Amino acid sequence: MVDSSWDNAGLPAPKKGLGTGAKVAIGCGVVLLLVVGSCAVAAGVGATVVGRQMEAREWPALRKAVDQLRTEAGAAELYRQNPRLARDHPTEEAFLAAAESWRPRLEPLPEKAPSVFTGRISMTIEASGGFRNVELGYRNDRGTRIDSQWENGQLVMIRVQ
Repeated sequence: MVDSSWDNAGLPAPKKGLGTGAKVAIGCGVVLLLVVGSCAVAAGVGATVVGRQMEAREWPALRKAVDQLRTEAGAAELYRQNPRLARDHPTEEAFLAAAESWRPRLEPLPEKAPSVFTGRISMTIEASGGFRNVELGYRNDRGTRIDSQWENGQLVMIRVQ
């Protein structure tokens, strides 16, 4: 007699779990996450190392330069100590006039450089063949941007915007 029920006797039971394609996709996703995570860690470590180099060399010099800019005598001394500032300011008088216009927007820089991840500091360091070029920028609490450029430890440009 024939009935309407299904008898699956003899057929394999339906598979439970994920198929091969899904397992491969998950494996590829895990590998991709590990690669991206490793790159993020490497970038963070690299930024920290570069930040420490800048903190040891240019940051203290920029702090001193900003302090000097806050007085006329200090600005004159800064100009005399860094003759390559003449590229942007051909005379001491021109530099002193610029420094005077910058003074109301300046404030002392923190003793320790902020992290590059705060958005308050920017830096580019190029070093090759004994030459070191550093572009260092900082935004103070007043929103003033201080940009500087250093070549082999010598200040060659400073701008306050």
